Amino acid sequence: MKTKVSRRAFLKKTATLCSGAALLTSGLLSLTSLVTASNGNTVKVKFGMIIDNTKCIGCGLCQEACATRHELPEGEYFIKLYKEYERGMYPNIVVENITTQCNHCENAPCARICPTGATYLNDQGIMVMNAKKCIGCKGCITACPYNARIWSEKFGTPEKCNFCDGFVQAGKDPACVKACPRDARIFGDLNDVNSKISKTIIERRLEPLKPELGTKPKIYYVRHK
Repeated sequence: MKTKVSRRAFLKKTATLCSGAALLTSGLLSLTSLVTASNGNTVKVKFGMIIDNTKCIGCGLCQEACATRHELPEGEYFIKLYKEYERGMYPNIVVENITTQCNHCENAPCARICPTGATYLNDQGIMVMNAKKCIGCKGCITACPYNARIWSEKFGTPEKCNFCDGFVQAGKDPACVKACPRDARIFGDLNDVNSKISKTIIERRLEPLKPELGTKPKIYYVRHK
């Protein structure tokens, strides 16, 4: 038992010194396109989401619904809410409410940096965690360019939004989608050209956050002009 503890401590210290950010900026991380699930299976269903900032009123009900479904302790959230977020430069400043969470990227830096494969893309295109494989190095937290991961005191591992994996396969909406009073969230299959989410993305020419990074996120935003 002592050997395992010391090994874990060593790995944590090593991850702190060689952070995911350092690896990304030095070009040592290869971001090869993930066209299949991490287990090699072809992804037939690819879940994604649209978040409409023009409808969001910053009520936080999406946060609370997510926390309730996952039984998170007080103050722990997989969804981050930024009220009256300002972007642009004076005098052309745009103010909006914006929520961010795991983008379930196909080219995910968090999955690339994980030394044990604890973070991986499942058959539905959802980035999930295998807690049994996680060694707690926190490299995935540092590597995420969207600041979407948190250290969960409940689970004792880095956690994040999982698109309500286990619920959506049964045809249920994610908790955040169901709770939104303004219908500011659309969830569905990006591989289905006839789905509401696919049609909306094409019709409104929507883009994800930071598309220039090449991470291929699966959350698209409607932004204020």
